[in-house]
Parts: sequence; structure tokens; C-alpha cells
Amino acid sequence: MSGRILSIDAFNEDSRLVYVGAASGGLWKSTNGGTTFKEVFKDHVQTIGAVALNQKNKENVWVGTGESRTRNSISVGNGVYKTTNGGEKWEHLGLEKTDHISKIIINPGNSDEVYVAALGGVWAPNEDRGVFKTTDGGKTWNKILFVNDGTGCADLAINPSNPNILYAAMWDFQRKP
Repeated sequence: MSGRILSIDAFNEDSRLVYVGAASGGLWKSTNGGTTFKEVFKDHVQTIGAVALNQKNKENVWVGTGESRTRNSISVGNGVYKTTNGGEKWEHLGLEKTDHISKIIINPGNSDEVYVAALGGVWAPNEDRGVFKTTDGGKTWNKILFVNDGTGCADLAINPSNPNILYAAMWDFQRKP
């Protein structure tokens, strides 16, 4: 059941630095373009939905836990983590009840501004769904997009020409055929 890769991010200035998040296999770091990997998240929940590497500071990496591809045996996470030292130590930054995080986007012009796309619990209504935003590096969060307790955010993209524009793909879990 493990081994499904859900998120990969690399450092643009040195593509040998790669982080790989697995559905139920943790977070792995390579400094040689994927020839070898080191586990860097072993003390935390092992289900990774999203990884985002700060392109202005390669030591700063964000991880969203909770498998983000729904299926009959989906692994649940416990929120968002951040490292400021390349994965040696992680800080838990909240959003514990989002269960499944599908995407993390760091504003390219402001590293303290980060967006999180959350599916929420897949088997029951959940208020912790939608898009969350921090402007203080993860100390506080605001829910900036919420449709209802049955609709989560499956994917998120930022407009490269204007980081004030986001595109959110929402998914209604409770919609009946």
C-alpha cells in the first residue's frame, strides 16, 4: 500500500536537491538528483500530501500531511510542518483537522505568505476544508476559500505573472449522481 509518490519538489537553482513525499512512506531528500535519498521526516506522520520548497531559501521546506489522492484506503495526516534547516528539525504549524492536504504554495515574492489546499476528511462533513493562508510564516492561518463542509480543495495554482491570483480546483465529496 505504500510507495505511492504524491508530491515532488526540486530547487530551481540546483535541481540535484529534490524532496519526494509518499502517500504512506514519509518524506525523502536527495542532494544528488535522485541517485540516493535520505528519510527526513521519520519522527512525524508518514503520509505526505504536499511538499513545497522555498525557491529563495533551499533550507526552508513545507510539508502538508495526509494523502491527497482519495481511494478506499487513504491515510490521514495531522496538518502542516515546516523546516528552516533542510529537514533536520521540523515545526508543526497547525491545520491538524484538515486530514488531507493536496497542495502548498509559497508566494514567490514573500516567503511568509503561504497557501494550503485542504481536502478535509473524505468520509464525513468537515469544516476544515478549502484554502488556508498564512502571512506570518505559519504562526496563524485564515480560511480564505470555503464552499461547504462537503467540498474540499483538490489542487491549487498561483498565477506566475500575478501572485495575488490563485486558481482552486474544488471537489464535492458528497455530491450524489
